[in-house]
Amino acid sequence: MSVILRRYWWWVLLLVGLFMSIAFFYLRYTKPVYDSSMIIQLAEKDQGKELLEIDNVSKNDDISTEIELLRSQLLFEMAISKMNMNVSIFAEGKILTEEKYHQSTFTILPYALRDSSLCDVPIWVETTENGKVKLFYTLNNQNYSNISDVNKTIRTKHFDIAFKVQNWDILKQDDAANKLYFTFNNQKSLASRLIANLEVNPVDVNAKTIELRYNGNNPDLCKDIIQSVATTFFSYDEEMKRKSADNILTFIQLQLDSISGELKDSKDSLTDFQRNTGLTDPENTGGSLADNMSKFQDMLFDLENELATLKMVNSKLRSEPNRLDIYRLIPEMLGKSFEMSLTKQITDLNTSLERKEELLTNVTENNSELKNLNSRIQSKIQSIRRSVEVIQERIRAQINVINAKIGSIEGEYLKLPQKKMEYNRLKSLQDLNEKYYTLLTEKKVMYSISNAGYTSSNRVLNEASLNPVPVSPNRRMVYAGFVFVGFIFGFAFLFFRYITYNEINTVEDLKQLLPDKITILGNIPQLKENSEFSQLMVHTNPKSILAESMRNIRTNLSFVNANAQVIAISSSISGEGKTFVALNLAGIIALSGKKTIVIDLDLRKPKVHLGLNVPNERGISNLIIKQAKLEDCIRHSEIENLHFISAGPIPPNPSELILSDSFFEILDMLKSQYDVVIIDNPPVGLVTDGVQILAKADVPIYIFKAHYSKRIFAGRVRELFDMNQISHLNIILNGTKAFKGKYGYGYGYGYGYGYYEEEIKKKKKNN
Repeated sequence: MSVILRRYWWWVLLLVGLFMSIAFFYLRYTKPVYDSSMIIQLAEKDQGKELLEIDNVSKNDDISTEIELLRSQLLFEMAISKMNMNVSIFAEGKILTEEKYHQSTFTILPYALRDSSLCDVPIWVETTENGKVKLFYTLNNQNYSNISDVNKTIRTKHFDIAFKVQNWDILKQDDAANKLYFTFNNQKSLASRLIANLEVNPVDVNAKTIELRYNGNNPDLCKDIIQSVATTFFSYDEEMKRKSADNILTFIQLQLDSISGELKDSKDSLTDFQRNTGLTDPENTGGSLADNMSKFQDMLFDLENELATLKMVNSKLRSEPNRLDIYRLIPEMLGKSFEMSLTKQITDLNTSLERKEELLTNVTENNSELKNLNSRIQSKIQSIRRSVEVIQERIRAQINVINAKIGSIEGEYLKLPQKKMEYNRLKSLQDLNEKYYTLLTEKKVMYSISNAGYTSSNRVLNEASLNPVPVSPNRRMVYAGFVFVGFIFGFAFLFFRYITYNEINTVEDLKQLLPDKITILGNIPQLKENSEFSQLMVHTNPKSILAESMRNIRTNLSFVNANAQVIAISSSISGEGKTFVALNLAGIIALSGKKTIVIDLDLRKPKVHLGLNVPNERGISNLIIKQAKLEDCIRHSEIENLHFISAGPIPPNPSELILSDSFFEILDMLKSQYDVVIIDNPPVGLVTDGVQILAKADVPIYIFKAHYSKRIFAGRVRELFDMNQISHLNIILNGTKAFKGKYGYGYGYGYGYGYYEEEIKKKKKNN
């Protein structure tokens, strides 16, 4: 894991930086969201209850109705209309469009809009060089434009406005930075667009406190909308309660006016009768008949009172009933003979009307649920009307029965003297009117006192605030979140690299993967210079890290086989640096005074001639097929004791040439002329023709390259041992990163001469 961290740690920083950049652009091009809130309390005081011990019919302990009213489209449209938002001004940037509510560099005062189809159509604003303003817009696929002076009335075919500017220079700067335009607002569409950000939530149901909250991209607009909604609600609530109380008092007064006239007539009739007949005390006459007559008259009065109530119920059941009027009918049912049959139906109708008001806050008139609800409401109204008609018929039938009984009693009165009978009739009529008048007068007085003592004292507990700090997006949270995500992705990448790790990077990796029979000769540092082909470099800078590592390997070779004459170098695949190691190891051996020759036996992809900058006209392939002489193919390098034989022309049968007796004859000839023969062998991971050369070499060397060779390549080495194709093998790790280790100036992992000496001695002892 430490290798992964050292190699890929910068990916974590890169991903963190990338996500911080994403966070920056997100914050840069995301509109800030502000909010404003207000807490109101619905407070009521009923002094009439304290005085008369009665409940006011307007009293309501449930705040759900008020909450739904605050959320309703109706109330919101009324609130928006009071804000005079007839015109909205916008600034369109390259990415974002901002509504300039109370922040614009110009003001539009609308005087007239002649074409309502212009609502919500952008009217673009541009400043001119001569201090005028140009307005242009497109309506019904036709372009219109107008150039006028500022701070004057602008009249066009479709509208009249006043274009007000306080600072012309600031307006020009704003015009240069953004595209400016304004729109005439349709109040309904404007309210529909803005109501989505309104929140109405109960804070404490028992205390009747409600929180109003509005979110938007402009803090001034948020505050003004909250204030307007609260003010409109207070006014509307007070007005509806006042109208309800006035309607009830007006109804009672109309009944009193009617009964008052009838009472006066009955009194006058009785007085005139007594005056004309001289009958002053007829009470003792027909006492029982009078009692019966009075009882039936009382029953008749109650029935007529119920008929009047049913008439009032029928008058309130319009096609579009007012929910508050329906709600006021419920107390009128108390004590009536039809209380049980009508109260539930009226209560259900009131519930349906409440549901309708709730739906209207979120949907349009065309909503299917709303249409179904309207149908049910009409059905309930018809059902109540039918019930009222049935009850009326029943009461009328009862009245007819009572009238018949009264008529019977009156027939008995015919047996009495005509004067006494007429007196009793007039007296009964007067008593009935007085009783009815007294009852209505008492109701009027009690309701007036109750209504006068019942006051609505709704109040604001927490004023709407102007919050200049946006609630979203939170810059610290966004940056922290994106940085956290960047770290998550970075460590996920490291974890992915760890679980998919398939490279050989260190000597320790090789020791874990390879058989115990192998000997690690050393490692070669990764060079800073990049070249297209492997180059002979050790002689140009004898004190370089490369030269030191090659000398280290040369020393370790002496412990492996001090008399070694043939060194074969191979690898698993091309690109691991076997040619580079062959050239520079030969160079370092030649610099020690030994006569050395390099043979390029990779007849498929020869590279030795490229590293030594010579043409590949003839070489080992010509020698094997005896088309050239040995002395003609041997070439001299820049180092005095270093010679080489290039591969020569690429043959069609490289495997047959490499394994031919002719090659081994050439090898014997070279061994007689040179101290060390180094063979640049073909990669044995791809082809097998180089394995025999490795097996016959005094010192077979296998090259791995750090951060390039895969771990599976070590399996090829194990396979060679398992199949007894080779008995010993020496390993060099190429391309390691150099640093100062605990053994002095080391390579990759700091193994010095002493380490390899001990390792090689252990190998020899075990063998």
